Amino acid sequence: MLSVVEKIISLVAPHYCIGCGAEGAVVCAWCLPDFALPLPERCYICRSVGSGSLVCRKCRRSSRLKHVWVRTGYAAAAKQLVHEFKFERKRAAAEPIAHMMTECLPFLPANTLVTHVPTATSRVRRRGYDHAELLAMSLARELGLRHETLLGRVTQTRQVRSKRVERLAQMQSAFRVVHPEKVQKSVVLLVDDLVTTGATIESAAKCLREAGAKLVDATVFAQKQ
Repeated sequence: MLSVVEKIISLVAPHYCIGCGAEGAVVCAWCLPDFALPLPERCYICRSVGSGSLVCRKCRRSSRLKHVWVRTGYAAAAKQLVHEFKFERKRAAAEPIAHMMTECLPFLPANTLVTHVPTATSRVRRRGYDHAELLAMSLARELGLRHETLLGRVTQTRQVRSKRVERLAQMQSAFRVVHPEKVQKSVVLLVDDLVTTGATIESAAKCLREAGAKLVDATVFAQKQ
């Protein structure tokens, strides 16, 4: 749902569809169904194909997540959409991204808490918003679930060109739980726009599990290949 300010901005500087160039939306209704090629169900770490997007038995030894649902690969139009959402201040992109993400999700229990992986505060100040929060809120609305801000960012670490082992070490203490009473015995769905090695969502999941979450799953829009 667009804010009043965003509606005014859309009149002054309208969006154009990334897919076909039509005026009026970041991704128009015509292009949305075929906008991003879905990925097969697989373990997001080793990418071995398996039902339900479960983290496979081997990778579960080093993971705090049970399922990680990934909608598409980080390429072509999907890559452009993420870029415009994060760096071109196209907040309205949260809605089509969230809609596409619901297509790879199963039925989730009504008590599932949807939360976002918080963006580094330096980038939030620069952009004027936390894109992951907008995405999680849009996804929660699509699913009819409740969004809660459960995590805060502690570090400002950037992970450009780091390997998985290095990223995991860098993100060891990147997050803190801001509402411990809401986390205990909860079922949580972590939301982010992009996953590379998984270090960020693993660190967030670890933080939630240590605070008493019963189950933590995750969903992301795109994965770098």
